[in-house]
Amino acid sequence: MNKLNICGFSLLFVSILCLPVWAADPTAPEAVLSDSTGVTAEAQQIPKLSLIRQEGKERLAILDGQPRRVGAMHGSYKVISIGAGRVTLAQGQRQLTLQLFPSMTK
Repeated sequence: MNKLNICGFSLLFVSILCLPVWAADPTAPEAVLSDSTGVTAEAQQIPKLSLIRQEGKERLAILDGQPRRVGAMHGSYKVISIGAGRVTLAQGQRQLTLQLFPSMTK
């Protein structure tokens, strides 16, 4: 029984150590910028959308922990629109759409 307990605890310990590695989904698609011709650009630091909040008749997007409204700048991106589950950003002629729950949309 002692060997079985030691193996169980060892397996539990190793799985806890590996948890941060498993937290990120390696199969998730990366966001890329594209212009109207469909040519993709080298992706730079893509903002992370974590929340969309309704404030009266206006929506507020939380990008990289910072609240942004339509028309606001976030680094080199301008917030073009904020929908129920997505935010559209522009960088020059290129547009980037961030989805709050990308796995639920097709």
